[in-house]
Amino acid sequence: VTSDMLPVNNVMTNDTGEYTCIVTSEAGNAKTSVTLSVEPYDLSVEANPGLELTFGENVTLTCTSEGGPTLNYTWMLPDDTEVTSGMLPVNNVMTNDTGEYTCIVTSEAGNANTSVTLSVVPYNITLSAEPSPKVAFGGNVTLTCRAI
Repeated sequence: VTSDMLPVNNVMTNDTGEYTCIVTSEAGNAKTSVTLSVEPYDLSVEANPGLELTFGENVTLTCTSEGGPTLNYTWMLPDDTEVTSGMLPVNNVMTNDTGEYTCIVTSEAGNANTSVTLSVVPYNITLSAEPSPKVAFGGNVTLTCRAI
């Protein structure tokens, strides 16, 4: 190109690379370079109500991306199951739902991914002694175990 400008329109990931400007004159030659990095997507994941859940709760993981052409979303689950959707409901969570969930977005511009870790804790358990944990020999006590 013999111009001081190089328009790069409709930038795609394959436009990533080093671009060099060379100036030639009677005074001599000079050159400089710039590296163009094209990021195909700005991905984010929202977890509603959150990423730390108690056994039996429900959560929806939503993957979104800014810009780009038509986007295809795929979720990779901890057990390597693939789900094709931008929204992933996980109902009645169990401890085996704990793990890394990866959203992969693909299109003609390339692909990108982001991950979140879901934690599922079992019920909180309490144990109480009534009327007191200190019991006289021959006395009575009632032990109550509750899952909260």
